[in-house]
Amino acid sequence: MKNLFYKQIIEHEKEHNVLFWGCMHYGHDPNWTNPLWKIRGFKNVKEHDLTIVNNWNIKSMNNTVGFLLGDNIFGHNAHDRLIDFFRSISFKRIYIMPGNHNSGWKQIFEKIEGNIYYPEDGKEVIFTPNYIEAIICGQEVVMSHYPLASWNRQSKGSIMIHSHTHANLYKNELGKLLYKAKIIDVGVENCPFPISIAEIKRKFEKLDPIVFDHHS
Repeated sequence: MKNLFYKQIIEHEKEHNVLFWGCMHYGHDPNWTNPLWKIRGFKNVKEHDLTIVNNWNIKSMNNTVGFLLGDNIFGHNAHDRLIDFFRSISFKRIYIMPGNHNSGWKQIFEKIEGNIYYPEDGKEVIFTPNYIEAIICGQEVVMSHYPLASWNRQSKGSIMIHSHTHANLYKNELGKLLYKAKIIDVGVENCPFPISIAEIKRKFEKLDPIVFDHHS
């Protein structure tokens, strides 16, 4: 776990097979006055959760590397249901952040030795903090549950990937400036399906990004 605070994650899987997603809110509490599954247009939490699983599996394969950027699961018995979720989706390795709603993540992490969990043969789940740096298919990436305006090697082409804001930041004046940089919200509201590093790189191909730090 200590390495995650100073060493970059390096992944060499094919670009179309490295996926990012966040703020799934799987199993969002149906007793909320206005639960998220309703805001997202679903009839009930079961329909919402089935769609989350199906949308992941449409894009993934058994050798997929995934990054889940927090707020993964809600509600009672989150520990067992998060394990069931891992068994329901296709992947080889997933890095998972807690987010600010850390049910399930917290309970599993506290029970395992180190920071790696194996839900079944051939699958590996790596528990991470809410901030990590990586080189993915040669592309420098900074990931955080929360959006950042300035991040490591931003002026060198590094991409910022986040969730947390449920696409609301795109709608205000701050967001209109922020998203002129190489930054993307991969939460479900902005990305109904998980998005690959290949798709993210294409998104920024023609962008002449602004940089907010002193290295510009």
